[in-house]
Amino acid sequence: EKNMGQAKNRGSLEDRIKQSQEKQDNFYGSKATIEEIIKGLDLPADSKAIGYVIHLPEKDEFVANIKDTADIFSVAYTGRPELAERYETPEQAIFDAKKITKHKLLVGVLLESSTQYFINDLWANH
Repeated sequence: EKNMGQAKNRGSLEDRIKQSQEKQDNFYGSKATIEEIIKGLDLPADSKAIGYVIHLPEKDEFVANIKDTADIFSVAYTGRPELAERYETPEQAIFDAKKITKHKLLVGVLLESSTQYFINDLWANH
């Protein structure tokens, strides 16, 4: 099983997605549960949320890595969702997304099924 090293005491990723959606701070994510999103998007039943990602819809690319230090700011991109930088909370992803000003960005939940990846958008910078 793929594990993003999430702390058990904070609940499952689904629980945290639900909590952050209920807070509605600075994003338009629906209050739907992951199960409802999967059903609503007609995704395969084995789909599961594997983290939040930053997506560039116009290029259909994802942020793969951000380096942000006193000396360097660089962003690496990938066309492959499985290589995208994964965040445990939408707030973390939005925080990094706000640093990138030259692209139209979406932050969303990355959902994975046995056959493909899907994104359910929660935030946009445009």
